[in-house]
Amino acid sequence: MRRLLAIALPLLVVLAIVVWRLRGVAPHDDGGFSANRAFGVLKTLLAENVPHPTGTPANARVRDRIVARLHELGYDAAIQRRFVCNDDVICANVENIIATFPGAPQTGDAVLLAVHYDSVPAGPAASDDGVGVATALEIARVIRNEHFRNRVMLLIDDGEEAGLLGAEAFVADPALSRDVAAVVNLENRGTYGPSLMFETSRRNRWLISHFGHAVDTPVATSLFFTIYDLLPNDTDVTVFKREGKAALNFAAIRGVSSYHTPNDNLAHVDLRTLQHHGDNVLASLRALANADLHKRSEDNASYFDILGFFLVRWPAGWSLWIAIVSLLALAYRYKQSLWGILATLLTIALAIGGAFALRAIARARDGGAHWVADPRPSVTAMWLIGFAAALACAALFAKRGNLFVGVAVVWHVITIALALTLPGAAYLFLVPAVVLTICIVFRASETITAIASSLAGAIILFPLGTILYDALGHTALIVIALLLAFEGTLFAAAIARWRYAIVVAIAALVLAIVAMFRPPYTPKHPLANPLAYVLDNASQWQTNALTPELQKAAPFEKRDIELAIWGRNPAHYVAPAPQLGLPRVEMNAQRNGNRVTIHVRSLRNANRVALIMHSPQKIESLRVNGLAPARVARPEFVAVYGTEMTVEIVASGAVDLIATDTTFAFPPEGAALINARNASGAIPIDSGDVTITRTRKRV
Repeated sequence: MRRLLAIALPLLVVLAIVVWRLRGVAPHDDGGFSANRAFGVLKTLLAENVPHPTGTPANARVRDRIVARLHELGYDAAIQRRFVCNDDVICANVENIIATFPGAPQTGDAVLLAVHYDSVPAGPAASDDGVGVATALEIARVIRNEHFRNRVMLLIDDGEEAGLLGAEAFVADPALSRDVAAVVNLENRGTYGPSLMFETSRRNRWLISHFGHAVDTPVATSLFFTIYDLLPNDTDVTVFKREGKAALNFAAIRGVSSYHTPNDNLAHVDLRTLQHHGDNVLASLRALANADLHKRSEDNASYFDILGFFLVRWPAGWSLWIAIVSLLALAYRYKQSLWGILATLLTIALAIGGAFALRAIARARDGGAHWVADPRPSVTAMWLIGFAAALACAALFAKRGNLFVGVAVVWHVITIALALTLPGAAYLFLVPAVVLTICIVFRASETITAIASSLAGAIILFPLGTILYDALGHTALIVIALLLAFEGTLFAAAIARWRYAIVVAIAALVLAIVAMFRPPYTPKHPLANPLAYVLDNASQWQTNALTPELQKAAPFEKRDIELAIWGRNPAHYVAPAPQLGLPRVEMNAQRNGNRVTIHVRSLRNANRVALIMHSPQKIESLRVNGLAPARVARPEFVAVYGTEMTVEIVASGAVDLIATDTTFAFPPEGAALINARNASGAIPIDSGDVTITRTRKRV
C-alpha cells in the first residue's frame, strides 16, 4: 500500500495542476493587457448580441464600431473592399479593416496581428471571433506608444466564416501583404479553456524559440501542429501559410457545444480565456515585432509545455538520435526484456478492446451525439480502463522478472517510429523512454523507476487525456484509453496486483454505465438542429435531427435529400410544407458555342445565391462576376454572398443547372416548428434556420 501511495499521490498532484492550468489565466490589470477592459469593448461592439454574417447590416454596424475604437486609440484605420473567391469558389464582397500606427514607416518587414469580425448566421460570435477582436483592440491600446524593430499591422478581416475570404482578399493585394513576414492569428472553436497555440507554419524552430522565450503561460505542443497539419480544418492561417508567411495560431477549444450556435454569446465569454489569449498573443507579437524576421530555420521543432509553466523544445531531428542512443544504452545494460515487451503489447491490445467495449456502453443512449453534455464519466472510464489494462498485464507477467526493461524497449521503438513518420509527436514517448533508460541503467528500484517515469509521462499525457475530448469528441475516447494505458505501463510493474486491476476495471465499467444514463443534451449543452423551408419541385420542411416535439409538429420522415443544406451526411428528415408564394430564384442562361453565361438573381433579396453545374464534359474555365479565381477545387459549384451573380463557363455538351437562393431566416408560417424545436431544447447551428428556393434549367 505504501508503494501504491508513493506512486499515486504524485500523479494526483500532476492531475490537479493540469485541471487548474487548463482553466486559463485569472484576469489581472497590472498596466498590461486587461481582460475586463477588453470585455467592456466587446460588449460595445456586440451591443445587440445578434449574428452579423458578412454582407449584412449587422456586420456593417460591428465594422463601424471597430473602426471608431481604432480611431479613439489613434490608429489609422482603412477599409479594404474587394470581391474575392476562395478555392471552393465561395465568393463575397468583403470589407477588411486594416490598422497601422499613425506616421509609421510604410515599408520594411511587418508582423500582422489577424482576427476576424464576421459571424456565422446562427450565432452572435462573441467568442468566435469577438474575443479575438476584443483581444486585438486591447493589444492595440497597450502597444500604441511602443516602438519595435519591425512594423506592426492589424488585420480585422471579414468573411472568414464564409470561407476565409477576408484573408484571401488581403493576400490578393500585394501592396498590403507583400511586406508581411509573420502573422499572429487568434481564433476560437469554443467558449472557454486555455489559449492553445495549436498551429504554426512549417520550418518553425525559429518561431517556437521566440514563442518559448516570450510567453509566460504557454499551452502548446508539436503534437497539435502535427495533427492539425494532417486534418482538413482551416483558419485564416491556412491562407497565410499558402503564401509563405510564418504564422502562430491561437485558439480556445473547450465549450464546443456553443460553437457556431446562439449560445456563442456575451454570457458565455470566459474572462480567464480572454486574459490568457491577451497575455500570449501580446507576448508573441512583441517578440516577433523585435525579431530579425530574416533569420529563420529550415527545420521544425519538437516542443511541449510543462503544465503551462514553460516550454521545452529541441530540433525535431534530434528525437530520432536521442531515442537510438537511449535504446542502445538500454540494450547494452540489459539483454532480456521479452516479458516486459509482451506485457506492454498485451496492454495496448487489452486497452483498445476494453475501450471499444466501454465506449459502446457509454454511447448506447446518446443518439449519435459527437459531443455529449457531460463527458466526464465516459472520459474517466477511458482513463481507468487504460490503467486497468496495464495493471492486469503487469500482474500476468509479474513473476517473469523486471518488466520495466521491456516497457522501455516498446516506448523506444514507438519513439523511433514516430520520429521517422510524425516527428512532432515523438516527444510523447521519447521523454518517458529516456527517463526509463536512466533509471534502469543506474539500477534504480522499481518504486523509484515507477515514480520518475510515470511523473514524466503524466506531465506530457495527462493534459492530452483531459482536453482531447474537447477537440475530437467521441472519436477521442479510444485514443485517451490508449494514451493512459501507456502511462499505466510506467508504474504498473511496481504495483502488479490482480486486485488493483479488477477494482479499477470495475470502476471503469460503472462509469461507462453512468455515462449511458446521462442525457446527451441539456439546456446548457443543447442539440444543434437547424430547420429549413425549401421550395424546389415541392415545398418541404427539412431538419437534420428528429425530436418527439418536431415529429408532433409535422409528419417528418427520413429521406436521402438531394442538395441537403447540412453538408455530406445524406440522412435527414423532410415533411410536406405549404406553398408560401415565394418568388423563386431567377436564373437566365445563354450559350454561344462552348461559352455559357448564367445570371442568377434573388427576387427576395436573399443573403446568398449559389449555382450547381452538372456537365458530362469537364468545365474548362470559370469566371464569377468577372473574376477568374486563382484556384478552383470544384468548378461545378459557385456560391456568392449577395443577391445576384454572373457566372461564365466554357463547357461542351449540355449543362444541367440548379440555382439556389438562401435567406438566413425562417418563414413565419414555420413558427410551430420553431416552437417545437425550442421546446425540445434544441438550437440552430452554422447557417441557422433558413429559407431556400431553387430553379433548374438545362442549356
